[in-house]
Amino acid sequence: MSTSAWWVGFDAASVAARREGVVYWIVPPGSKVRHGITDKPGRWPAGTGVAALCGETVKIPWPTPWPTTPRTASITDQCTECVAEYRLRGSPSTVWDF
Repeated sequence: MSTSAWWVGFDAASVAARREGVVYWIVPPGSKVRHGITDKPGRWPAGTGVAALCGETVKIPWPTPWPTTPRTASITDQCTECVAEYRLRGSPSTVWDF
């Protein structure tokens, strides 16, 4: 029987993604900025609209075939309204690229 904690071997972002109340920074299709959402992106099919922290409805992005790097990986700009709400919440966050 192993006595290691379940999180041993995971990086910090992976551990944060397994917790409740996490903000996921995604780039919706056609967007040039990341929006913060609280629904785990894999929970909904691609193209589904979900509420961002800023109140805007954003669509879940389509997956990128493996082993290709998602085109959104280089996008670091974040929606200013989402950032303001994120700071008020004090939640953990992670970047989620498809």
